[in-house]
Amino acid sequence: MTKRDILDWVRQEFTPVELVTPDSTILQIIDNAVRYLNSYSAFKVTSMVAASPSTTRVQLGADIKTVVKVIPGQPPVSILMNYPTWSLLGIAVLDNVTSDLMLMTESFKNYKYYIGSDFRWNFEPSTDPSVGGYLYFSNVPEGSTALCVVGTKRILKDENDDYSVTDEFSLNWLLPYVKALVKQAEGNTLRKTDVIGIKNDGDSLYKEGIDEQKELKTQLNESGRWVALVKRF
Repeated sequence: MTKRDILDWVRQEFTPVELVTPDSTILQIIDNAVRYLNSYSAFKVTSMVAASPSTTRVQLGADIKTVVKVIPGQPPVSILMNYPTWSLLGIAVLDNVTSDLMLMTESFKNYKYYIGSDFRWNFEPSTDPSVGGYLYFSNVPEGSTALCVVGTKRILKDENDDYSVTDEFSLNWLLPYVKALVKQAEGNTLRKTDVIGIKNDGDSLYKEGIDEQKELKTQLNESGRWVALVKRF
């Protein structure tokens, strides 16, 4: 949906009542809502970027706001896939060669951590939201040609200074949030007409918008808990 689509949706939501809030104000409200969503959302986005052991950095797309996790494209080879196991009374039994290889692999993994040759990365976001940040990394595994980047998504403007919101999560949050802000603007305007003796429900409409906005902010905050969980491990 574009800004104009969201504007039409909001006006349709209030029918048959005609809004006194002008279109220019509602469009500004939509910009404010998208800005808030970009600042505090944690909508998950996954992207594959080309990288090799000789690469040290790569620029990500501007739609990736933050990076939470980076996974090398070359998967580790499981020892159990290359060596046989047996089953005795329902218990898996490893041969001596497999057991020794597992111990060697684990020891070598710990040694890589000790000498600092394990895969590491760091994301530097851009100061310009329309330009993607840089992902710096080192010790890409041999044979890897790509990295899987897991991050959070940013809604971007196009060349016409417009938005194109298509994902379900963003729309399901953005539309009621814009409506809550419009309720506040509409209720505030109606409250001013009540001062001159015209009775209306402006005050209740304003408070209703405030309550809905608080609830949606809490909902958006809770949806980002997965980011904190990923960073803990």
